[in-house]
Amino acid sequence: MDFKIFKNIRKRFKKLYITMLKDYIAFVFLILIVFLVSIGLIIFTIGKMVLSEEYVKDTQKFFMASRIVRSDYKNIDASEIISHGGWVEILDSNKKVIYVKGNKKDNRIVYSEDELLNFMDLNYNNLKSDKSYFYSIASFNNNKEKFYCVVKVPPKIISINVDIVPSPDKYIEKAAISIVISILIIIIFLIVSVFLYAYLTSKKIVKPLRKILEGIKKMTEGDYSTRIDFNAENEFAEIKDAFNFMAEKIEISESERRRLENLRQQLLADISHDLKTPLTSIRGYSKVLCDGVVEDEEKIKKYLNIIYNKSERATLLIENLHEFTKLDNSQYSINKEEQDFSEFIREIVSEFYNEFQEKKFQLKIDLPEHEVMYKFDKVEMGRAISNIITNALKYNCRGTKVKIELNNNTDGIQLIIADDGIGIDENLKEKVFEPFTRGDKSRYTKGGTGLGLSIANKIIQRHGGSLILEQCAEYKTVFKLNL
Repeated sequence: MDFKIFKNIRKRFKKLYITMLKDYIAFVFLILIVFLVSIGLIIFTIGKMVLSEEYVKDTQKFFMASRIVRSDYKNIDASEIISHGGWVEILDSNKKVIYVKGNKKDNRIVYSEDELLNFMDLNYNNLKSDKSYFYSIASFNNNKEKFYCVVKVPPKIISINVDIVPSPDKYIEKAAISIVISILIIIIFLIVSVFLYAYLTSKKIVKPLRKILEGIKKMTEGDYSTRIDFNAENEFAEIKDAFNFMAEKIEISESERRRLENLRQQLLADISHDLKTPLTSIRGYSKVLCDGVVEDEEKIKKYLNIIYNKSERATLLIENLHEFTKLDNSQYSINKEEQDFSEFIREIVSEFYNEFQEKKFQLKIDLPEHEVMYKFDKVEMGRAISNIITNALKYNCRGTKVKIELNNNTDGIQLIIADDGIGIDENLKEKVFEPFTRGDKSRYTKGGTGLGLSIANKIIQRHGGSLILEQCAEYKTVFKLNL
């Protein structure tokens, strides 16, 4: 029970709209993740750029001594400082100016220890100002001797940026370019994702439809063995099952139609053959008698007897054929009346009693003593049961054991007619109820038309029942009539 509930829930969640909804939610969730990651990458890129060495150095390029200092002090690049009215001084270990780069605008040629210490213990990245200049100092070694690099910049240059940071315009431009590139990447990703989502979604619809159309095309071309197979959601799975069920039914119907067509052709051929033989004999012997060729009374009587027997044979065949075609007509209706079926079987058996006695058949009859009421056509049912009993009498040897048994239970009525005679060939059991099927070669010469069991089967079917052929250890031929 729990498994069925689970199966129904799983089946419900395999609906097409549920699957597409899940795909859509997954798609939106993926886009959201990509968007957040992209925003994070943009922020990270801008932050990294602002904190980069290039940016820091760029903000210090006007006044930081540590930026330009080098042991080969005569080759110091002080062009930016000089262009803004500043200069660079190189002090030896005695704090005396030994080299100047740029236009020196003061008269200081030596500094005290305290002044240098004061320069190196300042805020703003070692920047210090007095009334005339901003200072920056950095120490370095040259041939194991300690030197000092002092940068001096006029106050008017620094006043341009109160925070002592150069204009960030070009970094804003770089950040804007990074943002634009990131947005373009996101847009491209979104477009690709939309096309991918559309492709995957349409694939779940187009692929099953293509399979269904292929199956329909094969069916229209006459290939009724066509079956379609694909994995899809419930709606398409139901269409697949319905198509395969329809194809199977059409294939069975077509096979049955071909079988009936072949049977109809065989029926016409057999009718022609079975009628031709007696009619040829009648025509031949009649002509002999008409021409007066035979004058012997005994021969004339013999020929007349042959003509009569052959005409009886032809009449029987025509009557059986008429009965068969009548039952095969869907417009034909039988006249059912509620009667005692057990008493009805007794009457039929009594009609054949003398024949059973003549052939020394061992007859075993097992019929209920009480009434077995059933609604049936007495004439047609009598014909069906008589055909089965007639076959047993006609084609079995003397002393054959025959059983006629009637059972009445909750499932219905079952009449069993069985014998231990010659039996029916295994190859004929599947088509024994088809017209003109004969159990052995002797039936061609013993007057059998091959329509008796076909007529009996159709009469039973008209009553809503079935006639089946079986065998058991005791009886070789067992006919079971189920009503």
